[in-house]
Amino acid sequence: MSFNATFPVGLAVNWQAPSGITIPNAQLKNWLLDTGSLTERVQSLSNHFSLELLGQHTQIPHDNELSLLHANGETSYQAREILLCGDHQQWVFARSIIPQAFVDSELSGLGREPLGKRLFNDTRFTRSAFQLCTMPASQFGMGGNQTLWGRRSLFTLDNYSMIVAEVFLPASPAYGESVTSKVESEKQL
Repeated sequence: MSFNATFPVGLAVNWQAPSGITIPNAQLKNWLLDTGSLTERVQSLSNHFSLELLGQHTQIPHDNELSLLHANGETSYQAREILLCGDHQQWVFARSIIPQAFVDSELSGLGREPLGKRLFNDTRFTRSAFQLCTMPASQFGMGGNQTLWGRRSLFTLDNYSMIVAEVFLPASPAYGESVTSKVESEKQL
């Protein structure tokens, strides 16, 4: 099953607090509520990591994104959508909504660099609690009837707020058997 949607894909879904949704198993819950860098986690679990930039340009955020952002007078936003791939498989679709002024001042030249690398290496950012969602894989042009799970949170720095939303795609280890990191696997050999 391969991701088959074109930029901008968007995430016009119903987001809920984790307390309002039943997560089917402990492994998925661990992935959804892990507050560390998802990029670093994907990198640690794969022998070959890649980031595919689907697109980034000015876009009007969805209503559910604007309500989370609290807009603060900001009128122009960039939407950035990427795929995080582990071992040549698409594991995560991510959509970020970033104020244009913040892109210009702090994130210029991001390109194919993971946004998470900047967010988690800069202690000035604060992160909100997660919101969760479910959606059919067909929303991304994927076959089958699998339900996909996603999460989003708000990162804030000074007067800037940005949304980072991540959806675990069917090949993601979030749905599979417990996966140990490369380092742990190598120690066992």
